[in-house]
Amino acid sequence: MRSPLPRPWVFAFVLGLTLQAEPADSLITAADLLKINLPSAPALSPDGQQIAYTVRTLESLSSGDTAYRNRLWLAHIDGDTAPRELTSAGPNAYDPAWHPLGDRIAFIRPEASDRARICVLPVSGGDPFTVTPSLREVTAPQWSPNGDRLLFTAVVTYAEAVASGSANPWPLEKPAAPALPAPEATKPAATKPAPAPQAASDGSLAERRLWLSQNEARGDPFVSTRLDFNADPDTNGEPKFTHLFVIDHAGATPVDLTPGFISYTHPAWLPDGETIVCDGPTSDSAHPDRVLTRRLFTLKADGSELRPLASPAGYSLTEPAVSPDGKQIACTAQPCADPADLSYGQTRLAIITVADGKFQMLTEKFDRSIGHPRWSADGKFIYFVAETGGAAPLHRIPAKGGNPERITSSDTCVTGFSPGSKALALVIARSGNPGEICRTHVNGRSLRILTAHNNEWLRDKKLASPESRKLKRPDGTPIDYWVVKPPYLEGGFHYPLLVMIHGGPGSMWGPATPSVWHEIQFFAARGYGIVFANPRGSSGYGAKFQHANFQDWGPGPAGDVLAAADAVAKENWVDADRQVVLGGSYGGYLTAWIISSDPRFKAAIAERGVYDLTTFLGEGDAWPLVPWHFGGYPWQPEIRKLLDAQSPLTRADAIRTPLLIQQNAADHQTGTAQGELLYRSLKILGRPVEFVSYPHATHELSRTGDPDQRIDRLVRYDEFFQRFIGTPAQPIPPPPAPPSAAPATPAKPEGTAPAAAAAPGK
Repeated sequence: MRSPLPRPWVFAFVLGLTLQAEPADSLITAADLLKINLPSAPALSPDGQQIAYTVRTLESLSSGDTAYRNRLWLAHIDGDTAPRELTSAGPNAYDPAWHPLGDRIAFIRPEASDRARICVLPVSGGDPFTVTPSLREVTAPQWSPNGDRLLFTAVVTYAEAVASGSANPWPLEKPAAPALPAPEATKPAATKPAPAPQAASDGSLAERRLWLSQNEARGDPFVSTRLDFNADPDTNGEPKFTHLFVIDHAGATPVDLTPGFISYTHPAWLPDGETIVCDGPTSDSAHPDRVLTRRLFTLKADGSELRPLASPAGYSLTEPAVSPDGKQIACTAQPCADPADLSYGQTRLAIITVADGKFQMLTEKFDRSIGHPRWSADGKFIYFVAETGGAAPLHRIPAKGGNPERITSSDTCVTGFSPGSKALALVIARSGNPGEICRTHVNGRSLRILTAHNNEWLRDKKLASPESRKLKRPDGTPIDYWVVKPPYLEGGFHYPLLVMIHGGPGSMWGPATPSVWHEIQFFAARGYGIVFANPRGSSGYGAKFQHANFQDWGPGPAGDVLAAADAVAKENWVDADRQVVLGGSYGGYLTAWIISSDPRFKAAIAERGVYDLTTFLGEGDAWPLVPWHFGGYPWQPEIRKLLDAQSPLTRADAIRTPLLIQQNAADHQTGTAQGELLYRSLKILGRPVEFVSYPHATHELSRTGDPDQRIDRLVRYDEFFQRFIGTPAQPIPPPPAPPSAAPATPAKPEGTAPAAAAAPGK
């Protein structure tokens, strides 16, 4: 039996709460990151009795490093039989797909680099066998309705598309000199055919061009004529293409259904087993970097008869889902009449009738973005996930039209689901658990947790519980925010306040957000009080709220975040003089903006952020946010003035808060130069600033990056903060003693001159 927690005076001067022997045993640590198991991709069996799914874990290697591992598991829908691991030994395995007979499961087995194979595992027992050769970036295996073929996607490079003999339908955009006038025709002299050019740096023009092209092929130097030249750091800068493939048996050669220089994604079979629906670009004649919208296509399973489905003007369609009778296709519909709609427009749910192309919008009045549409088994409903108010619950809507119905709790995040005839299989994250497999009735009732992948190691952990709060800004904007108190909050102590800011800006956090679950619990366990808000511009609150940060990345959202911090700082457990702030990506931008205008913070950490908006246009592959969110480009004088005014770099002279700038060396989403630029600027100004860069890390370091780097990140941040705020939990100092009583001095009559000083000695 655990002894009672010591009273505050017993451990007033020890190093925070985490050094108390018994409580520390049950607090979340940085290394607990290695214990987190994340279920995903649930797939309900054809008979509705079993759920195949993937679990991602972290395992120690013989080299001493830590690596991600993905394994297939099987759970029973009744919850009475313990889940079992299907691929406990051997390489990774993920994304299970049931055969229509329910006797085998196809899955993806990754190999070195970006390659993988599709394998098949007999459910009743036996070893998995390989179906496909090694392919690049394989995804989405799906059995045909009669189970005789597998449909999937894989990636081909530009060079592989050329080798296939396909003709490129769009321009390479390579600069070329104007054509010279043709010389006058003369009778050619009898000469021998010119020999084929040989690569030579000092040869003919053709030989020099061949020599240069060979250097480029080796990647030395890097040469590009693409708009998105820095989109993929792992290739030579040429685009890659996602193609649809079909294979009919193990050892056969996969058939590329969509060869060439165009990407088609999200394939799905129609019930006839001969037709496939997918999404593809709205133009096949423009360079893919310039085509940001998509539409739906159908094609035959042999690759013939590729045809676009009817598509309404002003919408980009993707994620097709086929109704059980094959007569209708549900899809997501992203508004795109205005380029800014691609960022601010709420994604809707639509239905297209296959026979006549009739288009119907189902969620036009539902002011939230929807994703991952799936039909119910009887075809009467369509399920989807919609971010709302800091959560991501599952909804359903009648296929004939009507109002969406939320069928899971409003404080949970559904990260995957699979509908059946009687039940739904789901992955649900809560504030107390980053994810477990659950099942519920198709109407959302009778929810039952089926697995304990995290329950076991969390059983004796003392977790912090986010508390939901609301405030209203002076302009009437409502703001949701959450307060997380240290799990061993004690009277008689003050705790520092950590303000955490999410990225995006079109994203949101809530009490169950899996990507930040461990980070919040870690800092709370270290003795920080935490506040995080969803400021204007966040997703999950509708189009108007999301558009409220148009041409306003800094002042408005910063005011929302600081208003939440102000409210919490007034609470009696908070030490308002010890506030720190941390944000990543857009949150890194907003962190730098805030400390350039508000001196309250003792220390700040800005990670993988953008600090000069003009530079951002050229450095990151998220550059479209500049025209979408600011309405133009830096060469337009009024836009350049706005970009400069809202760039933290232009306010560097006002930054005096100690700042840790963290960048990831392989971050091609926001780039790296801006962090270096802000760091050097602050060093020149003599400000307290430190720079940290993680080798080979991408923008996804905090979510899927190297586990050892992720742990280093958290420990490093905590150490940096404690340089400036000291031990997190500190005793509340006693109030100052009242001044000693003194004789009252009679008030002087108004206008009376001061008395003369007394003579010495008198």
